[in-house]
Amino acid sequence: MKHPRPHSYFRRRIINPLLALLTMGITPQKLALTVAFGVVVGIMPLFGLATLLCTLLGLRFRLNIPALLLICYLVAPIHLLLYLPFIRMGILIFGADEFRMTFEQLLIMFKEDWLDALEKVWLANLLGVAVWLLLSIPITALVYFITLPIFRKYVRVPKRNLISDIPI
Repeated sequence: MKHPRPHSYFRRRIINPLLALLTMGITPQKLALTVAFGVVVGIMPLFGLATLLCTLLGLRFRLNIPALLLICYLVAPIHLLLYLPFIRMGILIFGADEFRMTFEQLLIMFKEDWLDALEKVWLANLLGVAVWLLLSIPITALVYFITLPIFRKYVRVPKRNLISDIPI
């Protein structure tokens, strides 16, 4: 008698039901759009609005909101890596003053004059968001068109039984 692999129970009881829940009733096109929106919102250089934006996009485009949020939160490490490059690109593109401060300098600046510090940080962050907005459409399209063939190949949409869909 052959023993199951150690991860088969985990895959059978946790991974497969979770994947089924996240892809339940969703077409490959909507799943690719979910991943694309999740990635783009997940790398947005603004803290605190990802959940709201994902929920609004999910409602607007009738996407699987839990899947959208999961993708958004899975790309959070990439968000942290791209946060400063987005700000630096914004400063470069829009010609603002260079923002070079260490964390300690920021703390000192916030202790001395927190309104001035907030204004400087806000402007730098706003420039990063502007760059993100400029890049969000091409990134969304790129992720969508990369993932769509994969989902078309591997995600099976159950065929609807038209007779049972007729109300009696």
